[in-house]
Amino acid sequence: MNFFKWLGSGPSSADPVGDPNPDEVTVANAYKTRWVWYHTILAIEILTTNILLAAILVVLAIKL
Repeated sequence: MNFFKWLGSGPSSADPVGDPNPDEVTVANAYKTRWVWYHTILAIEILTTNILLAAILVVLAIKL
């Protein structure tokens, strides 16, 4: 049984191999570009949240 079969599934228009050509405007190119930007912003937000949580932990540790 392959428990991680769902990892290979995704939008049929997205080709995971190869970089999109910026001169061609297609659904696959738009999807790849938006996916990269979305996840970059998401990673920055998660990093910021972790830094804030660590700062709160340090402040609480000093005050207690």
